[in-house]
Amino acid sequence: MRRVAKSGRGTSSITASPFAVGSRKPIASLAVLLVSLTIPLTGCGGESKQEQAKKSVCSARSDIKSRIATLQTLTPSIATLPQVKTEATAIADDLKRIQGAQGDLEPARKQQVQQATQTFEQQLKAVLSDLTTNFSISGAGAQLESALKQLASSYTQALQPIACS
Repeated sequence: MRRVAKSGRGTSSITASPFAVGSRKPIASLAVLLVSLTIPLTGCGGESKQEQAKKSVCSARSDIKSRIATLQTLTPSIATLPQVKTEATAIADDLKRIQGAQGDLEPARKQQVQQATQTFEQQLKAVLSDLTTNFSISGAGAQLESALKQLASSYTQALQPIACS
């Protein structure tokens, strides 16, 4: 489709409509536009399973560290059994979250995380078992303090080495 435009001096110019049927310009322009829009979107499919698993492991590891820090602030005079149980249950849940994410980690990282969680879980069970089976009212404060030091040490040895940066 062509348009004829008359200028003020009596001359006319013929211009082609950019959407004319015979024009290839708009099709080429549209194709370039579509390609330029799809290239950035190809990288926007979200995170890989490995990245999601790594974030899940690191988030759980960070929460365990925070829970242990919270437990360490408790003194026998202010600590309550439900409070300690809540923190210990949250730590156990975090360990389950780490174990659930292990399958999606790259092989070398998966092995490191498996070893770390197994070690920490064994030490956690030992600390809790010792605390509950050998509990005495007269030595409760010292037992709690010792158990929390062991737990913090277990975290430092087993989970802290997992790289999360």
